[in-house]
Amino acid sequence: MSNIIYTFGVMKIDYIKEAFNDQPVVMVSGKKYCINPLTDHVPITKPELLQQVVNEISIIVDFESADFLVGEEDRGGYICALTAFAVGKPFTLTKWNPSGFEGEVCIDFRNSYTHGNLYLNGIKELAGKKAIIVEDLIDTGGTIVSMVNLLRANNIEVVDIVAVAEKTDYSGAERIKKETGITPKFLVSFSSKKELSKVIKRI
Repeated sequence: MSNIIYTFGVMKIDYIKEAFNDQPVVMVSGKKYCINPLTDHVPITKPELLQQVVNEISIIVDFESADFLVGEEDRGGYICALTAFAVGKPFTLTKWNPSGFEGEVCIDFRNSYTHGNLYLNGIKELAGKKAIIVEDLIDTGGTIVSMVNLLRANNIEVVDIVAVAEKTDYSGAERIKKETGITPKFLVSFSSKKELSKVIKRI
């Protein structure tokens, strides 16, 4: 496992907990949504938060067990990219829109706020390899379940799943475990049931 060293001095503030605690909750597509600095950049995302996220993910996940990382291009894509760079692994992202490249594969998905298709390119070169999914949030778990199904359908083994945060309101982590057999890892769990979010557990 890689050892990531903080580059912003001694971390006396828990930036991850701070990012998901006492944050404003608004309605999006009829469901409660927590506005936070990691995925919405409100308030603006601090480099200390990113460093803490990457450092802690690298500790709880054995990235040496995988050939590459997979993320989803929307809010969590840059977290996957930063993690891949930090641990020295290649990565790819599932896309919301088709590129039309030869060999592109597709699967439908549904999460708390929207639904559509996920597309992945370069799948032929990835067949037979092992992947770790790196995401921002676990909500209903729908997007991650679709990603696992897409990878497995194309002869790619998913050896682990990690997200920065789990939103407890929709039991997404339990769904992922039930439908994929993989227990997802995360750094913090929080609730968005009230006007401000509340951290339930910090790993």
